[in-house]
Amino acid sequence: MNFLETLILIPLIGITVIALFASLSLLFPAPIEKTRNHFENAPERSLLLGIVNFVFFAVVTALFVWLTEETGGLLNGIFILLGGVVIGSFAIFTLFGLTALSSILGERMGSGKTPFTSNLRGGALLLLAGLSPYIGWFIFTPLMIWAGFGAAISALLRKAKVENKLDD
Repeated sequence: MNFLETLILIPLIGITVIALFASLSLLFPAPIEKTRNHFENAPERSLLLGIVNFVFFAVVTALFVWLTEETGGLLNGIFILLGGVVIGSFAIFTLFGLTALSSILGERMGSGKTPFTSNLRGGALLLLAGLSPYIGWFIFTPLMIWAGFGAAISALLRKAKVENKLDD
């Protein structure tokens, strides 16, 4: 890929990521709001929960990759499928968390005409901060991914546990 293609591709990817954040906040307002509340109430807990679960997901994924290389046939396909489920669930939780973080940033930047424009501005700020060289790449982006991941896990799975206890 040459320099011109890369120069055109990066802004287009950024626009699609911001659009993804905005559409998720419009399509799933209740889970995004729960994730947002969990992050606002306990950001340190969200970050710690995100780091711990990220390490767990990474170990489980590495185990499935190793088992895929060691086995063959039908078991190979099962381990590939299970690894894909683990990676997919990590991606979904992370997207919900990052969408909640972009919503928080958009609101704190100042009121826009609509909540949608606040989400767009917050998503743009989150994306641009993550693209800043070195600090954004290696410190800001991983911290925001882990914090969003932890907040989403806390918000979306904690309710399921409480409802299960009430059903018993």
